[in-house]
Amino acid sequence: MEDQHSAPHFQLTVAHDALILFTTVLQSGIELKSSTGIPMGRFLSELPGFTADYIGDVVQTIFLNGTAIDDLTTPFEGYNPTLALSAAMPGLAGAIFRKNSFHSALRTDTKKIGTVVNQQRNLTVTLKLFNSIAQERGIELLKRGVCIKAKPVLLFFSKRESLLQKISTIEFEKKTIDTTTFLSLLSQSEKINIRIVKSHG
Repeated sequence: MEDQHSAPHFQLTVAHDALILFTTVLQSGIELKSSTGIPMGRFLSELPGFTADYIGDVVQTIFLNGTAIDDLTTPFEGYNPTLALSAAMPGLAGAIFRKNSFHSALRTDTKKIGTVVNQQRNLTVTLKLFNSIAQERGIELLKRGVCIKAKPVLLFFSKRESLLQKISTIEFEKKTIDTTTFLSLLSQSEKINIRIVKSHG
């Protein structure tokens, strides 16, 4: 099984104004290292652009393993927790799942997340970013480089073939490859490390 270190590395150089179009891929989740007992708020604060004001004002809906969470002091548990972030969603659904919402009592799946961690150990957090959060914070994450499962990336491009035309250069392990080779390598991989940067032209 591939881990972040053994997964292949790609770098895509895209048109200057096109990078934001690639942030939708972050909905499928990127993998980040953390430890049990680390509060979600601290984890998020270490990501680029996730200041206390941004988390407090913009991040309105937080799901941990599918359960809506209000308390950012909640620690991670398990081996691969999934954390999903969204800005305010419209309608009653948005009101119900919004953190610290008056309507939060209407949640049918709310459960108590354990807060006792007996022994700290490493874990991998799958972070999913949606709507404006993906657009606003995703660019810096993609420019820095992320580890992501290859199958969703392949599906992403299969549904957005026009984005392939926005890529000026694809590098695999620091060697330039074409689009066909890139898609083929994606189909053969479990996970990839991918970095997307803007062209200078």
